[in-house]
Amino acid sequence: MSLPSIDTHEFCRRADTARGTEPLSALGRVVSLLADPQGDVSWQLTGRSAVRADGSRLAFLELELQSTVTLRCVRCLEPVALPLSEQRSYRLVSNEQQAAQEDADDDDYDVLVASRRFDLSTLIEDEMIMALPPVPRHEHCQAPAAVVTNPSSVGSATQAEPAPEHPFAVLSGLKRPRG
Repeated sequence: MSLPSIDTHEFCRRADTARGTEPLSALGRVVSLLADPQGDVSWQLTGRSAVRADGSRLAFLELELQSTVTLRCVRCLEPVALPLSEQRSYRLVSNEQQAAQEDADDDDYDVLVASRRFDLSTLIEDEMIMALPPVPRHEHCQAPAAVVTNPSSVGSATQAEPAPEHPFAVLSGLKRPRG
């Protein structure tokens, strides 16, 4: 994805809004995590600023993402389509040192470094990756049954083997009688 970079200072000062729809296939790092790269991500970025008591300005960005992504179900390994709807709030600061210091203190906003050439494509892709569920699965999914071939019958038929005895069950016979 190659969106033009934005000047975050001007974007927030003017309270601008940018929006668009990008194909998931254009998000290389996201595509590597998907079972199917078909679909789009719709996004909207809004800027705003607020004046502090000392006259300095605070700059803020709001990012909204909507998409439906297809991942592999961790139980059955079949594709599962999952909706994503993410809303993130950022406060902009002037340098990396300030961002590292203030990010730990601020629970309401993620802290980003403001820039005259801010890479919006990377921000959207990063947020898409973080919005993906860590354990994708169908709402009603059954794990596939284990099928083991019977070693005595070489060839075509597969049969389900009975469950093996618990590995420590034999130890119960080694207990000394009390008394």
